[in-house]
Amino acid sequence: MKRTEFEEALRLVGEIARDRDFYVLGSQAIHGLLEKPPPACLSSAEVDVYPKNHYQAVPLIDGKLGKGSAFAARNPYYVDCVSPDLATLPDGWTERLVPFKTKNTGGVTAWCLEIHDLCLAKLAAGRPKDLRYIGVLLRHKLVRSEVIESRLDDMPTTPAGKQTMRTHLNKLIAACASKRRRRRKPASRSPRH
Repeated sequence: MKRTEFEEALRLVGEIARDRDFYVLGSQAIHGLLEKPPPACLSSAEVDVYPKNHYQAVPLIDGKLGKGSAFAARNPYYVDCVSPDLATLPDGWTERLVPFKTKNTGGVTAWCLEIHDLCLAKLAAGRPKDLRYIGVLLRHKLVRSEVIESRLDDMPTTPAGKQTMRTHLNKLIAACASKRRRRRKPASRSPRH
């Protein structure tokens, strides 16, 4: 999804919900966090939003901009209303939200998950696409693994759930380290005869 599409989605949800503040909880929160996100982080066609004040507008937003809407049929993206209650987020996430507002959002502010909290939500989901997303951020050095690890204890999940998340994170860290080592290796030369 392009930044211009993200901005348009925010403007439209603001008009429909008559709200000026929305949580952005999914992959596209990256637009509010980085000026130039890695292209691999922009492949999702959905903007996961939730009205901060007028949550009763969710059915209206879904009907006009959701996956099965006429809007989604005409555009390469759609809006998905996702409640913060459904996402697994670390304690304190609301204090770390990052505001995003431009002249193109029509006065709407997107309150985007802070980048490490975004990674933790994706670790909790644990789907292959979520783990790839985290891997991209780690490889580009846009997140710090020690921050993710330190917030893992603040996740509202079972000890087994936290262990699964740690296992996934450790595998991603090891894969990044391995790729960096391979890139640093000088090309081997053929022996001269």
